[in-house]
This record gives sequence, structure tokens and C-alpha cells, in this order.
Amino acid sequence: MHISPSISLTNTLLVPSLSNKLLSVSQVIEDLNCVALMYPKFCLFQDILTEEIIGRGTKREGLYYMDDFNSGRVNTVSQSLLTKENQIWLWHYRLGHPSFSYMKYLFPKLFLNLNYSDFKCETCILAKSHRVSFPISLNKSDTPFALVHSDVWGPSLITTVSSIHWFVTFVDDCTRMTWLYLLKRKYEVFDVFHMFHAMVHTQFSANIRILRSDNGGEYMNNNFSAFFHRNDILHELSCSQTPQQNGVAE
Repeated sequence: MHISPSISLTNTLLVPSLSNKLLSVSQVIEDLNCVALMYPKFCLFQDILTEEIIGRGTKREGLYYMDDFNSGRVNTVSQSLLTKENQIWLWHYRLGHPSFSYMKYLFPKLFLNLNYSDFKCETCILAKSHRVSFPISLNKSDTPFALVHSDVWGPSLITTVSSIHWFVTFVDDCTRMTWLYLLKRKYEVFDVFHMFHAMVHTQFSANIRILRSDNGGEYMNNNFSAFFHRNDILHELSCSQTPQQNGVAE
């Protein structure tokens, strides 16, 4: 089957009843020693040795129609042959998916009579999506120790003289008073909280109602669970990979 006077393919089949000639991509790239570049709106065939564009097709109704197929010895396909829309998509992929508003500044002529907001790239939507920012909460508890925020920090690369690697903080939501305890080991958090709870009860005649923390293993264990159950303390946890929900302690 001859595509043009300068391009011929072997191992083809003749089906007279077909209204269109069908090309096998694997057969084309093997016979012509080229690569196929498939884009959402068009496709290109590029010679492997010369890197010249030897073929171009446009996607219509789910199929790629070959609009131009030339020998690898001729000049590359002129960009004027491509529609403005195809050129925009081509440069969008070549430049690493910049925003179309930025591309309008780079290629103002390509966007004449075109609205950049009409171009939607699914890859950009998936790869550049952002989490909605967390609003700053100004709410505070009316009663001291009704809510206590806690977090553990460490291990530190530089230790103290007594080989301290960690520390844990307890922040009262009402007064924002903060207690900091140094730790040699991370598992000491439960013993420290036990002492902190006793100190609050003895020195301030108050009871801790809610402890808010992340999902760290130092808080998620049987000792803490039993202690919360005995003292009627509610343990609030932030969502995984969401430290903003424990922002006071963080």
C-alpha cells in the first residue's frame, strides 16, 4: 500500500470493500524506523535517526486520520501546517505542562481568537491539584484544661548533656499555657502524661476532659486507652497526614 510517492509499506493487505486505508502503528514504526507520538488531538511520526517529523494525523471521532505523510528526507513539517490548537497542545507538552495563561504570554499569536480558559489538561488537573488551605481557628475553650493539645517532637540530631532526644508539649486550649517535658525515649510519653494529669488535678483542682493529638504510636496504645477509659477523657485524633488539625500543638 503506497501512502505517497516517496513512502511505501510492505506486508499490507488489500480489502477492496474498505472505504479507508488503515495503518498499523506497530507496522509503520517498524518499516519506517520511526516513533509514534500520540497526543489527545493529533499524532506525529518522527524519524528515529534524523528526528524529523515524517507524518502527521488529526484525531476525529476517536480515530487518527493521516493528513500528511512525507519522506524522512524532506524538511520537518512546518508549524503552519498544524492548527493553532494543535500547536498549543504540542508546546504545552514540550514545555512540561505550563499553565495556558502563561503560554498566552509566551505565544500570543497562537491564542489570537482563542480563550486560554477553554483548554483543559487532565494531567495538569491531577498533578497540580492543591489541598484547600485550613482556616485559622480563633475558638478557645471557656474552661481551663477542658481541652489539652499535645505533640511529640524529635529525635533531635543534637542532644542535651543528659542525652535528651525528644520532648512532649501539653498546651491548654483556654489559657494557651504550655508545659514541656524532656524525654530520653519516645515511649516515655504515657508516664509523662500520667504525671501531668495528676499535677493538673492537684495544683489546679481541675480535670482534663479532652486530649487532642495526632495518630502517633506514642498515643495510640493500650496504656493510654485504659487510662482514658478510667478517667473519662475523650481522645481526639487528627486525620492522617493532616498536622493542621493539631495546629495549636504543632
